[in-house]
Amino acid sequence: MIDSHIHLDADQYADRKGLIKRARAAGVTAAVVPGVSPESNRRVLELSADYPGFVKPALGLHPELPEITESDIAGTLAMLEARRDSIYAVGEVGLPWYGEAASRPGAQEKARAVLARFARAAADLDLALILHCPHRTAPRALALIRSAGVRRAVFHWHKSDEATTREIIEAGYFVSLTPEVVYRERDQALARIVPLGNVLVETDGPWPYGGPFAGQATEPAMLARVVAALAVIKGESERTIAEATAENTRLLFGI
Repeated sequence: MIDSHIHLDADQYADRKGLIKRARAAGVTAAVVPGVSPESNRRVLELSADYPGFVKPALGLHPELPEITESDIAGTLAMLEARRDSIYAVGEVGLPWYGEAASRPGAQEKARAVLARFARAAADLDLALILHCPHRTAPRALALIRSAGVRRAVFHWHKSDEATTREIIEAGYFVSLTPEVVYRERDQALARIVPLGNVLVETDGPWPYGGPFAGQATEPAMLARVVAALAVIKGESERTIAEATAENTRLLFGI
């Protein structure tokens, strides 16, 4: 298994060696770690040097940062170009949906302009794109990245309507499922719609989960439960699900 999205640079992960040991014991061989700010991007690159083979770095700017400056954008784009051969994706980038970042006057227009720049960079550098675009932002992001010529993308922790989901699949992009698929009907319904060839699994740690994971720290080892839930939904063996989602992740990111 591969964790396709975890913020391993977060302060909550003090014992990274222990986390990686537990992940490997559970069958997780690697993790894609997206940056979300200039400082986060630097930490992600440091982690990839500290844990080569396991940490697959990506560089981006989260669309719900309190403020994204032109300096942040230009600096991240320059870092993407400079680090092209040692990173695996542009991301996490996208369109804001939650909180003040999404509701400020002009926020959506600015966010679309910023995403367009990162989408063009992904297309020009032939890198995958990791998208944060939940709910009604997903169709807007889909139109934008298709226009930019993005060849490879994942709609991370995807939450949108069925029609948009089917358009994403038809475009050849991926969607990722989190531990919520173990206990939440919305995510289980999504899993039934998306062909196995378009599915990735992720934890999005350190985000906390409910259900059987309530009170637990979010770690890559949780993916074993995600794979088991998908196996039931898809009517396949756990081995088939684990191998398929890992291969999808390798294809997307060039791992």
